[in-house]
Amino acid sequence: MGGFRYNTAQWKRTRKAVLERDGYRCRIMGRKCEVTAGAADHIVPIEAGGPIYDMDNLRASCQPCNSSRAARTKHREGWRRSGTLIVLVIGPPGAGKSTLVAERAGPKDVVVDFDRIAQALGSKVTHDHDSEVAGAARNAVIRKIQRGELKAPSAWIVSANPKAETIFPHHKVELVDPGRDEVLARCRAAGRPAKWVALVEDWYRQHAQSGPVGPSREW
Repeated sequence: MGGFRYNTAQWKRTRKAVLERDGYRCRIMGRKCEVTAGAADHIVPIEAGGPIYDMDNLRASCQPCNSSRAARTKHREGWRRSGTLIVLVIGPPGAGKSTLVAERAGPKDVVVDFDRIAQALGSKVTHDHDSEVAGAARNAVIRKIQRGELKAPSAWIVSANPKAETIFPHHKVELVDPGRDEVLARCRAAGRPAKWVALVEDWYRQHAQSGPVGPSREW
């Protein structure tokens, strides 16, 4: 994990201390748990910034539970080791997120934009798609990004979800927000349906609760 060496004297002492503290009993208790512990598991993985030797971030685990969790973490956190820069582009509906990505994305970059994917798959409208196929295609690409399996200089993920920062993997956030009044005016000028107003209002309400991220933020 992250190049960390588990055969050092310091780690062996730490593992022994964790096992003694937890009574050599596995604290994960997965489906194939052997109960008796011989390993120390990082609760917050090293790849996710978890402290390596902090006893509060360690728990005793049996080998099957430890290996199973490591495999799941590899799939979930592989993007942290990937050479692909993941840029999460967020903002309310109609803010201009797709326009920003079209201007900045390179020719070899990957763009994950539900509207663009739906159109590429045959949708005749620019917004308000109702396509399970497009959703499945988008999710498949995001899974590859999350696992670190994508080979591209950058991946741009476009989302109007107010909680996007907690949902999608990302190294950098780009906030596109011309302001509530301007966004609503654009929606009216474009003839967007009434539900768009509710979506815009919901985005600003939820995003205000979590606090602004600013124009750009490194994760």
